[in-house]
Amino acid sequence: MLNLNRYFTIISLSVVFACTSSEVSHYAIEETDHQKEISTWYSDRMSSLKSENGWLNLVGLHWFEEDTLQASELDVPDFPMMGIWYTSAGKVYFEPALDNVKIGNEVIHNQVLIFDPELDLASTLIYEDFRITPLQRGELTGLRIRDLSANQVQEFTGIERFPVSLDWRMIAEFVPYVPVKEIPISNVLGQTYPAKALGYLRFDYEGKAYQLDALEEGDQLFLIFADGTSGAETYGGGRYLYVNKADSSGKVVLDFNKAFNPPCVFTPFATCPLPPRQNILTLAIEAGEKYWEKVKD
Repeated sequence: MLNLNRYFTIISLSVVFACTSSEVSHYAIEETDHQKEISTWYSDRMSSLKSENGWLNLVGLHWFEEDTLQASELDVPDFPMMGIWYTSAGKVYFEPALDNVKIGNEVIHNQVLIFDPELDLASTLIYEDFRITPLQRGELTGLRIRDLSANQVQEFTGIERFPVSLDWRMIAEFVPYVPVKEIPISNVLGQTYPAKALGYLRFDYEGKAYQLDALEEGDQLFLIFADGTSGAETYGGGRYLYVNKADSSGKVVLDFNKAFNPPCVFTPFATCPLPPRQNILTLAIEAGEKYWEKVKD
């Protein structure tokens, strides 16, 4: 099944349905409080992007084509000749060639297993400001490389967004699939995986009904969608949104002001899932993050 990989965090939703005021009163929010909520969400989002595990410091992604991989083959500027990686039967081993290569606080002196899907093992190698983590996508096994001192982290100033508006905060109805429905999800590598859709969110906007299939992501629902702004004001590969699971009445707060860009907007070294066909809406959702493009010198 598709492992959406803890990919991101953050989001809430809502849409207006034909229900009594008592049914939705506990979801009500004042405009000033909503502005503060989105401001806090956006601040957390910026901190996440610039963090050690954020997407701005990703500087390389290299797939194994042979059983061994030398540091010199990674094609990452200023990357140290820190050792050799070996792969066998889906596992990855690393043998250091430099002192002070670590996993956590432990210095590695000999060959060590760093990746084993059966053991749910994926160890990050640490050397100075570089972080190297093995990953698997279908039949592909590779290395993801981060540079904590990458210029993009230092130069990042934020993402242009649509104006925050309560018009895009709605109450949606969660309609479960019984049994859970398996849907195909493709990614930017051209791979397609089965993923579990727990159900769909049904919402109204300006008198028209829409729905979005929702994937399970821990204690939240994960939405991958495209809309009428995709490829123009927003990224052509769609946007993402996290929402809390439905309450006992089957309602979900759906706030498109928290729609955010996939990692592929910030780096060519991500493996972003794309919106399934049923989540491509004609509605132009003029809320959340707009397309971000790195300013070139």
